[in-house]
Amino acid sequence: MYKFTSRRDFLNKSIKTGALLLIPYDGLSSVSGKEKTYLETKTEKDFAIRRTPLTTEDYLAYPKRFSNWGRWGKDDQFGTLNFIDASKRRKAFQMVKNGTAISCSRPINTKDTPDNIRPSSFNVAMGENGSKWTEGNITIAIDFLDVQSHGFVETHIDALNHVHTNDRRMYNGRPVSDVKPTGVESDSIDIWKDGIISRGVLYDIPKLRGKRSITPDQPVQGWELEDYASKYNITPKTGDIVIIDCGRDKYFSDNPEASRKQGVKPGLDPSVLEFFYKYDAAVLGCDFDEAPLNKTYNTYVPLHAIANPYMGLPTLWNLDLNRLREKCIELSRNEFLFVITPLVIPGGTASIVNPLAVF
Repeated sequence: MYKFTSRRDFLNKSIKTGALLLIPYDGLSSVSGKEKTYLETKTEKDFAIRRTPLTTEDYLAYPKRFSNWGRWGKDDQFGTLNFIDASKRRKAFQMVKNGTAISCSRPINTKDTPDNIRPSSFNVAMGENGSKWTEGNITIAIDFLDVQSHGFVETHIDALNHVHTNDRRMYNGRPVSDVKPTGVESDSIDIWKDGIISRGVLYDIPKLRGKRSITPDQPVQGWELEDYASKYNITPKTGDIVIIDCGRDKYFSDNPEASRKQGVKPGLDPSVLEFFYKYDAAVLGCDFDEAPLNKTYNTYVPLHAIANPYMGLPTLWNLDLNRLREKCIELSRNEFLFVITPLVIPGGTASIVNPLAVF
């Protein structure tokens, strides 16, 4: 199978062969039982990231503009993780200098709070008999965990089958009929069982703004990621795991009465996806989630709705970035080895994870 080394390579070859399929957002009528397709007519490798808020028309152009369907073949289920190859992993390991490892996961949350719509359940039981040891027994403790792999408190990574297009397709055009009660038959989390390992880069947006945290009325925009890279001498690279720090815990500390409900909390504007597409980033990670609901986009999850099904971009949410931020400041570094190891859940739509940054 032909492997494309860049977006320009992908688009040029696709245009020459007439093979590039770009899928409509509005689910228009099909022809002869086949989904309507579009032919891209120009490359956008060097497009300029916008510096004004998105309009409805801009947003509705994203599915066509940023679709990666067919880019790595019709059977692909890795999406932007294709940007991470053995060479990228080797280079990421070479960034390890002192061996310090930092967890970026939040503890499993069992509290019933406005932002925890389905609290996890955890309990420990003592084994009744234990195991015999000479004249007595060794006792045994066993724990049980029931956890939702999504939501707004647990640190998790979304599989590409998590959010679907409005004409009922998943990444690379797979039908939502693949979603079964026993698991999803395609684009599932267990496909990534060998782990996601690459260069991680921290984008500290409060630092860029000169604030302690972002606020609901000012979501993180795509141009801010580019500005951060320019100001702090970061060269965005293909295959990066881009970690966006919004100052989550500082926000709630400074605003103890602030709502924790999704749709109200601070977060990312869909425009950040321009940065991810332009620089061929592999994973989006953040301590928050999506920005507050905005009538411009007319959908509950406008960022997910483009990232997962169209771009094939894994999204990593609810990170704890406090210690990582401190270490980056201490070492005057923004880059590090980053490791994500999803659980092997056949047919899963996500996985609870404990991502590690290694310096």
